[in-house]
Amino acid sequence: MYKNFRCIYLIISLFLFSKWTYGQVLDSARLSQYPVFTSFAAADTVPADEVLRLAFKRKLPADFNEKILKYKYLQELRLKSMRLKAVPQTVWSLNYLTVLDLSNNKLTEISDSLGNLLYLERLIINRNDIAELPKQISRLVHLQYIDMFNTQIADFPEEISVLRHSLKEIDMRIIRMNDEEKSRLQNYLPDTKFLFSNSCGCK
Repeated sequence: MYKNFRCIYLIISLFLFSKWTYGQVLDSARLSQYPVFTSFAAADTVPADEVLRLAFKRKLPADFNEKILKYKYLQELRLKSMRLKAVPQTVWSLNYLTVLDLSNNKLTEISDSLGNLLYLERLIINRNDIAELPKQISRLVHLQYIDMFNTQIADFPEEISVLRHSLKEIDMRIIRMNDEEKSRLQNYLPDTKFLFSNSCGCK
């Protein structure tokens, strides 16, 4: 009986490990090889665990919160130009996201729950009214790129310095900043490439 128990335990463990490994392998895949689905109806034509990329425009589906979590291996989500004033809370539960595009909305803040997206590599929040990044961004140890072009963000939480070895580039053009502010950001992330507009000359 003990041997039977051990066999059952081993089978269950291998099953769980295979599902976990599947998710990990997909994180390293090149997303460009996979189709972009622009509606839930299109995504539902394939098995849910094969949907890696979703891109909606102009209008958030009414059933977004109800359906989005079924795509548990989703890696890329684009919610562009929807006049969103808040990010749907379910987004922060998409554990395998590597790309999140929230550009050209009406957002004024990013939730602390951003820190839940541990595999995130690219964060695109340009053309929003966001004024600051949450301290929890320091948890995103795979983050390589942030696009905050034309936002209100002129400073970072000091905790972002933890990402100095992963963050490759930050686009901060069309943000009103003086040379002192730019220097402070570069001190946090000395190896990161910053894209700045010309200094405003302000103090």
